[in-house]
Amino acid sequence: MNIVIAADKKYMKIFKDSLTRHNILGFENELKSNFISRIADHYNPHILIVVGGVRCRKTDFFDILPELRNRCPTMRIIYFFGRRLTDETQQNYIEVCEKMFRYGYHEVVPYDMYERGLQTKLEEIIETPLTPEDIKKIIADRQEEKIHTETLVHNIDRIIDTTPVSFDKAEVEAEYDDTRIVRYDEPPERLTEKQSEHITIAVGTISEKQAGCTMTALEIAFLLLKQKQSVAVFLEDETYERYIGYHGINYAPNGCQVNDLTLFPLSVYAEKREFIKFSVCDVGFAPIVTEDAAYPIFENAPIKICICSFNEWDVSILADYLNSPLPYIKDINYIFFPVSQETFSKFNQQMTKGHCKAFRTRNSPSYTKPCELNVDTYSRILNKYIDIQIKKKHKRVLGLF
Repeated sequence: MNIVIAADKKYMKIFKDSLTRHNILGFENELKSNFISRIADHYNPHILIVVGGVRCRKTDFFDILPELRNRCPTMRIIYFFGRRLTDETQQNYIEVCEKMFRYGYHEVVPYDMYERGLQTKLEEIIETPLTPEDIKKIIADRQEEKIHTETLVHNIDRIIDTTPVSFDKAEVEAEYDDTRIVRYDEPPERLTEKQSEHITIAVGTISEKQAGCTMTALEIAFLLLKQKQSVAVFLEDETYERYIGYHGINYAPNGCQVNDLTLFPLSVYAEKREFIKFSVCDVGFAPIVTEDAAYPIFENAPIKICICSFNEWDVSILADYLNSPLPYIKDINYIFFPVSQETFSKFNQQMTKGHCKAFRTRNSPSYTKPCELNVDTYSRILNKYIDIQIKKKHKRVLGLF
């Protein structure tokens, strides 16, 4: 069997000494944002072994299980709990089982990694996959916890329901058109000629609880696309991978096209930007994280947009940012979403007094069809920087026009 092991370095010797009959392709001592691509594309193993406590960087193992299942449907995942089952650890073990069982993985091994005899058991664990019934038996066999056994086994029964929930685009979107999806193995021909003019529109946020950056970036891009402009959206790499995954594209590092809009991962911005007139970049929290790789993109973008909130728990963050010594604070276009007109009007008076530019948006039917309020907001922002008159729909008055 070809095996990849995701575990702390201190466990490497245990596995090397025990799994001599198998081919260990590699050890992953840290789960990074490219973990899925490394497993699916670089290694493609028969078995992935994960030991609880492995260091994670921007990637939680249980959050990526659905995508791992999608990319590697035949790969076994064996999760070593890393601790003995005791009164203190049993609830955590049940929670791990729940997360694993939800996606059809039942091999949650409840052993201490330094437990006597574990090395001799490893070969058996590899050769004989654990089943839900095995997990129940492991719990029931714990003599010191007979009082809790019935409850624990009931909990395992409760979480074994693996009825799938599908958000497949063909089922969710009845009129979905797959013919408008293109993956680029190489940069498209029309992006090989450098543009004489290039403008970056950076969309970020200053609140960790604030959503709307990606939606705003896509809506602005579609607005420019409808004006027949050369435009592309650069999404944060993890967001990009999830987005293309929904559209049935497993791997497209050179970009893709969905609904006639060109998209790239943000990591290739530097090499692709000169071929596009308008680069709309979703930079996430970059406005407040100077260490973020996307921070220079936001800092140097001629058009800066910051998604904000007037919620009571966000106002202090906003005030601190607006009163910071950054030289471009007054140049940023602050979009508030979601917010009522009444609340916006009240707080906007203070924004105006502080010489800050505030705008308001709301939910659109789809990012491919921004609502009239959003079209008006984006038009007011863009027309201050570029000579493009965005056409806006005018409401009829009393049916006379």
